[in-house]
Amino acid sequence: EPFGLVMIEAQACGCPVIAFDRGPVREMIKDDETGFIVKNSKEMIKAVKKIGQIERKECRKWVEENFSLEKMIDNYEEVYYKILKRKL
Repeated sequence: EPFGLVMIEAQACGCPVIAFDRGPVREMIKDDETGFIVKNSKEMIKAVKKIGQIERKECRKWVEENFSLEKMIDNYEEVYYKILKRKL
């Protein structure tokens, strides 16, 4: 799944996420705030040891502010308007 809905769902439940730095991960995780973005397995091991430092409330807040239905609709509309402006 390109967008990685499971990462958003986990954070919505207050669960920090550890993910490899690929695809849209940087759009979905605030590194060191809602989880950790890692480059390799060594970094992953370090991140697992630090996972308790993440405030679970911040994970949920991040999702509510950036991935709510209303926010997603606004973002899609903005993209559509930009596309339409180019074609006019």
